[in-house]
Amino acid sequence: MRLLLAALLAYIPTAGSLLKHTAARAQALGRTKEVTLSGSLSVSGEPARTAQLVLRFPLQCRLDGEGGLSFAVRGTPERPSGAAEGTTGAALQLLQLVCPFLTYRGLPAADVESALRAAALQLGADLGAGSAFSRLEDRTVYVLGSGPRDLSRPQLWLYKDTAAPARLIGQGGIDVRFLQYGNPAAAEWFPRVMELWSSGQLAARFEVLEAKGVRGTSEEEDDSAQ
Repeated sequence: MRLLLAALLAYIPTAGSLLKHTAARAQALGRTKEVTLSGSLSVSGEPARTAQLVLRFPLQCRLDGEGGLSFAVRGTPERPSGAAEGTTGAALQLLQLVCPFLTYRGLPAADVESALRAAALQLGADLGAGSAFSRLEDRTVYVLGSGPRDLSRPQLWLYKDTAAPARLIGQGGIDVRFLQYGNPAAAEWFPRVMELWSSGQLAARFEVLEAKGVRGTSEEEDDSAQ
């Protein structure tokens, strides 16, 4: 009995199965076409500034902030991080890396898994190269692309309870973290905090204070019934 229980606890679904669950999360957004996340952007060595992250589905993001800061990313299923507009730097890099994992809603179902795989592969993560459990803050995650407690290989983490993107570790010391889902400030579907770490140092951080434009399927059903 103990062996059976241990086997059940250690069971990890395939990468394909987990990514299908990740893709299914977007169905709860209904027919939402655009979401605006307003908050604060911090970049290493600079004072924090007010900023807005506009998400257009699928695979389009724009980040505008005080002082004339303006970046945009437009991706495709084959190149989900896509072409970037704006000067180089940590803020643009953060936008490019998080955009595919926030804006895959609206893609054909057959394209979602390949787009998420491509986004991870751009940083060197082969999602079929091993899997394990780990923890991020106080939550359990699935690790795709690496063995347990091995942070030396590129890998994608998904929260175990929701299959939401949690962390992306890439080549060259890149480490992207998606934190605090379910906070009212960012609605249930987006992380409240997104961070880019580089070689162990925090390079950029976007904290959401307000979300506009999120419409769940239940709201759309209520509208259609009126």
